[in-house]
Amino acid sequence: MAHQAAPTGEIHEVGIADIFFSTTDRRGVIEHANDLFVSFSRFERVELIGSPHAMMRHPDMPGAVFHEMWAALLAGRPFAGHVTNLAADGSTYSVYATVTPLSTGGFLSVRIRPMDETQAAMARDLYRDLLAFETGLRAVGVTRRAAAERGAAKFTELLSVAGFPSLTALQQHTLPREVAKFERRSDPLPHRPDATGEVAELLATVTEVDTVLSSSSLQQRHLATLSTSLQSVGSQLQRELEATSRNIGQITALAGSSTAPPDLFEPLTIWAQMQGLIQSYTVDLIAVLRRLDENSAEHRFRVALAKLHTRMMASFVIERIDAPDRQKTQTTAISLLAESLRLGLTEMNEHAVAHRALTAETVAAITKSASVLAIPRELLVNWNQQLAGIELSPEMQRLAHDVTESITQLGETLAELQGVVSLCGRVGAESDAEELLGLVARIDPVRAPRH
Repeated sequence: MAHQAAPTGEIHEVGIADIFFSTTDRRGVIEHANDLFVSFSRFERVELIGSPHAMMRHPDMPGAVFHEMWAALLAGRPFAGHVTNLAADGSTYSVYATVTPLSTGGFLSVRIRPMDETQAAMARDLYRDLLAFETGLRAVGVTRRAAAERGAAKFTELLSVAGFPSLTALQQHTLPREVAKFERRSDPLPHRPDATGEVAELLATVTEVDTVLSSSSLQQRHLATLSTSLQSVGSQLQRELEATSRNIGQITALAGSSTAPPDLFEPLTIWAQMQGLIQSYTVDLIAVLRRLDENSAEHRFRVALAKLHTRMMASFVIERIDAPDRQKTQTTAISLLAESLRLGLTEMNEHAVAHRALTAETVAAITKSASVLAIPRELLVNWNQQLAGIELSPEMQRLAHDVTESITQLGETLAELQGVVSLCGRVGAESDAEELLGLVARIDPVRAPRH
C-alpha cells in the first residue's frame, strides 16, 4: 500500500483536455484508474490499486469538504467541486472533481482541470476560511472528525454569504459552467474512420450520445436564461403587491379627514379585503416558481455530468481502438461509465416529468392570481378616473395615482410572467432521456464482467 507524502510546494498543472478516471469501493479504496490519473498521482499503478484514495488528500483541503462529499454520496447523490490533490513526490495539482455513486456501492470519479478561474478563486477563498476555522478547533483539542463536522456547518454559513443557499446550489452553479468551458477549449470527440466492427459501432454510439446531450445542453442554457427571468418577475410581483398595500393603507388613514363622500373609497375597501387572498396566491406562486427553478438547476447539473461521463467513455473507446491489448481494462471502465450514465439519465427523466408538472402548476397559479386581481383592478382603474372631478389633497391625489399605477403594473407583470412560464414549458417539454437510455443500452453487449 502506498503512503502519503509531505507537500514540497511544487505544482504541476492539469492540461486543458486532460480527463481523469478512477473508481473505488464503498470504503474509498481505489479499484480502477486511467493512465492519466496514474501519471499525475506519480505513484506506480500497483501502488495505487488497493490503496485508499484519501492518501492523495492535500493538507490544504478542509475536512468539511470531504465530510459533505461523503454525506452526499451515501445519500445517493453525486458530488462536484474543486479539489487539490497531493502526488507521491509531494507536488500538488488542482482538479474539478465529480464523484458518482454506483449500484455496486462503490464510486466513480471523473476529474478535469478547473476551467473557470472566477469559480476556482471563490473555492480557494472558501477553503482557506474553512481550513482556518478547522485549524482553530484542532488547536483547542477538537478531534479531526468533529472539526470536519463543525466545519460543514461553517461551510453552509460561508456559502450563504457568497450567495448560495446550499452546497447543492453551488454544485448546480459550477458544474455546468466548468463542463461547458472544458468542451469549448477541448478538441471535439475523436474519430477513427478506419475502425471497423464492434469498436467502430461503439464509437458511433458514444458520439451520438454526445450529440443528443449537446442538444439538451443548449436547451438547458435557454432554461437557465428563462429561470433568471422567472426569478426577476416573481420578485417584482411581490414588490408591487407590497407597494400597493402600503399605498392603500396610507389612503385609508387619510380618508377619515377627507371631505370627499365616504362611498368614494369603497373600491379601496374591496381591494383591502382581497389583499390577504391575493397575497396568499402570490406566496404560493413564488414558491412554485422556486421549485421550478430548482428542478431546472438540477437538470442542468445532470446533463453536464452526463456530458463529462460521455467524454470519458469516448476516451476509453479510442484506447480500445488504438491499444486493443488492454481491452479488458478499457471495457470494464466503459461498462462502469455506462452504468453511471444510465443512473443519471433515469434521474434526468424524473426531472423532466417534474418540470412539466411544475410548469402546469405555475400556469395555474398565475391564472388564479390574475382572475382574482381582475375585478379590483378594474374597480381601481375606474376609481382613478372618477377622482379627476373631485378635489383632493395633493397627498391623496399622489397616493391615488400610485395605487392605480401599481394595480396596472401588477396586471402587466402577471402577463409577463405568463409568457415566460409558457416559453419555459415549451423549452423543457421534451425529454431526451428516453432516447439517450436507448443509446446507452446499445453499449451493453460490450460490457465485461465486473471484478
